[in-house]
Amino acid sequence: MLEAVLQRRLVFVTGKGGVGKTAVALALALAAARAQRRVLLVEVNPLGRVGEYLDGWSLTPEPAEVAPNLAVAAIAPDVIMEEFAVGILRIRALARRLLESQTFQVVAAATPGIEEFLTLLRIASWENERTGLVRQRHRFDLVVVDAPATGHSVPLLATPNALMEMLPFGPLAGSARELALLLSDSARVAAAVVTRAEEMAVNETLELASALRHVGIATLRPIVNAVSRMRFSREETRRLMAEPPDVPAALAPLVAAGRYSLARQRAAERQIRRLGRGVGTRPLALPYVSTRPFGRAAVEELATGLARLTPSRRMRQAS
Repeated sequence: MLEAVLQRRLVFVTGKGGVGKTAVALALALAAARAQRRVLLVEVNPLGRVGEYLDGWSLTPEPAEVAPNLAVAAIAPDVIMEEFAVGILRIRALARRLLESQTFQVVAAATPGIEEFLTLLRIASWENERTGLVRQRHRFDLVVVDAPATGHSVPLLATPNALMEMLPFGPLAGSARELALLLSDSARVAAAVVTRAEEMAVNETLELASALRHVGIATLRPIVNAVSRMRFSREETRRLMAEPPDVPAALAPLVAAGRYSLARQRAAERQIRRLGRGVGTRPLALPYVSTRPFGRAAVEELATGLARLTPSRRMRQAS
């Protein structure tokens, strides 16, 4: 998994709300930084939890280093809108007056996708930003985006194509064309979809994977979050499911709990197999992290698990 990410320059991490998407995005960025890549993690959601997972770090619109080789930044809609206006008017005072005018606010509200478009432009500028005296080296080797949840990620990534249809000519059309070319370049850009081994999460993941393919975004192997080893060996399972159960008398009161746990694990396995059939590739199992509260230490552990992540035939959801 990590190797596939390191081959790209821009990776969007998305998935159903509540599956651990933000934690995985942060851990993925940290694992890449440990592999000696200069990494920028971008938080798109204004209510995101990256700062919380970094033990209270305050994200700003400008990249700030939080660990060796790892910087973080947050997309601020008012900042990117002001940058856009300054780019048009060239004078910041005039740009601010324009942004504060009711007419502009009405026009902006009536223009679908303008905020998403500017968000992608900002991300693309970080991906292409160069440094050094002759500006030949990229400032960041990899940009990881903690993208919105499923329902908002596809509209975000489809914005360039939508704008090209609405505005076939002009400066915005040129920028939209460049963004569309970037997002369709599977050698540079990909999406990592995070899910859980649950029916609703898998259903949404299958829909998301199909939608991403439709807009031309390459996808990596899906990551099944919070997976642990089977609690029972095959012999223990046989004894537990026997009639009557082949267990010591002292353990008899625990049989129902054991069978319930086993049923949940088997149901999770079925969902993971269904996901694999639906996407045409074997999902990846990310180990369950039990650290509470979930903070920087848990992210460190998750990053270690991501670095070791390989396809597995037998994956079990933690009960």
